[in-house]
Amino acid sequence: MKPMNPWLRHSVVVVMLLFFGGLVCAALVYQAMWTRYDNALQQLEPRSERLEGVVNAGADIETLLSTASGTVAPWLHPAGETAQNDVQQKLRQMIVASGSTLVSSQIALEPGVDGKLARIRLTATVTGDWSKLVVFMENLQMHRPPFWVRTASITREGGSSGAGPQAGRLALQLEAPLAPEKATP
Repeated sequence: MKPMNPWLRHSVVVVMLLFFGGLVCAALVYQAMWTRYDNALQQLEPRSERLEGVVNAGADIETLLSTASGTVAPWLHPAGETAQNDVQQKLRQMIVASGSTLVSSQIALEPGVDGKLARIRLTATVTGDWSKLVVFMENLQMHRPPFWVRTASITREGGSSGAGPQAGRLALQLEAPLAPEKATP
């Protein structure tokens, strides 16, 4: 066998060293990438399992949501563009049905913020006989959806003498909670 030229031998050794060096670098890059992939997979697997659990529980969530909505709905006035007028009209109907007279009323919408429901604030002054005012207050207490009484002030009107019924003036500050409006997708 013929001895190799020293330059050829050096070039073969250098090429082999470069090849093995490149192979070692490729292995290090592969290991780094595999480690990153494995770490990402370990983070994503629990998340995907939780999401899968939520998706699988979707029917149960829908059932519970409809049950909760059915329970809460009688306690909330319907929302919408005409909610203020509708609530004020319901109050007027209750006052008229009791035989009392609505002297004045004011209404203001308070939008819901920080997780609170939107509500309508009402101020009303009602006059009538004591018995009619009592009937109105009883109806107000039993009405669903409710009008939450914030303040009530009753004063007597006219003299206390005579055989006729006593007249009174009732000043009320009420709140009417509104159901959340459904978002349209």
